[in-house]
Amino acid sequence: MGRSATQWTGPTAQPERVDDAVLACVIVNPSKPAVTAEFRSHLARAIRAAGYRGPIWLDTTVAETGATQARLAVASGARLVIAVGGDGTVRAVAAGLAGTDAELGVIPLGTANLAARNLGLPIGDLDAIIAVAVTGPARPTDLAWVSTTPCPDPPQADPLIPPGGWARPTLGPEHACLVVTGIGFDAALIAVTSPALKARIKWGAYALAALENLRTPRMELSLDLVGTPDDDGPPDAPRAPHPESSDAPRPGPPPRPEHLVARCLLIANGGRLPAGIVLIPGARMDDGLLDVAAIDTVAGLAGWTSLARQVLPPFAATYSDPSRALGRVRLRRGTAVTVHLTEPALAQVDGELLAPTRSLRVRMDAGALRVRCPE
Repeated sequence: MGRSATQWTGPTAQPERVDDAVLACVIVNPSKPAVTAEFRSHLARAIRAAGYRGPIWLDTTVAETGATQARLAVASGARLVIAVGGDGTVRAVAAGLAGTDAELGVIPLGTANLAARNLGLPIGDLDAIIAVAVTGPARPTDLAWVSTTPCPDPPQADPLIPPGGWARPTLGPEHACLVVTGIGFDAALIAVTSPALKARIKWGAYALAALENLRTPRMELSLDLVGTPDDDGPPDAPRAPHPESSDAPRPGPPPRPEHLVARCLLIANGGRLPAGIVLIPGARMDDGLLDVAAIDTVAGLAGWTSLARQVLPPFAATYSDPSRALGRVRLRRGTAVTVHLTEPALAQVDGELLAPTRSLRVRMDAGALRVRCPE
């Protein structure tokens, strides 16, 4: 996090308790090394210094990853709920708070911390992050919900099955998604990334895994979009490309469903990645829209090199005409996305693996959350 666990400089004074003070709750993943007794004490002091009662502390477990704890916190009267952990913990807590008037604070202690990056949190400065979580303004934030149809009788000895098994739905039959759902290369990369390497070099472990997965097979898929920005016609009307799309000009918007070939399909609520990479420049967590990127490469390493030139900093992604480039990115946008694959493929939601599927649906829940963000 850029600051050792013993270097606290945030607020420490505890104000006088008042009977009508608002209750706060902290939902924490206790497996994170940074979650020490001193960390808990410091965070509690900062919360009380901001005028809150409590806080109530609720730890996550393998079976209960945060959604149930968030529901319990709201039922107990908490109006500030702080999620402490990685993207998996944050999305689970977000699922439990969706549709309530409780405000979500985020203290990212994971590897990629995609939610924090896309919310604009000051990653690397723990005191500043705590200050945002306890005193920052709450802004309406979107949440996506993902459902899949797992393939029947998947191979039990598949080496890609995570040690704890596939991610279970967050609430009901759906998986909550704060930042991105990926199919194909993106999910395979997560499947092979070493936990030990993540602990040593953080998000750099994903970069190394990416190099090992350049041969991820291409997928044939059908993409069905609903609610694109110009969607004022019937449900089966044609849909327009993403405003940032670099598709060659065509007589009219693409028909729906759209048939594509891609090595990776991303359905995103935010486009920022580690290392300053902005993969989908138009993606925002408060616009009520899902941004879809179908990414493909041809001609082996030359295709990946072409893609890297279009994506890597110092500039935000500027994509070439996919009808001519070796690294091809097609961007689309909508409020609901349905994907049908000809062959099963791995999927992931905010870094957690889902069982191979031939069908995936993502729907947008616009403004479902109130999240503490910087001014």
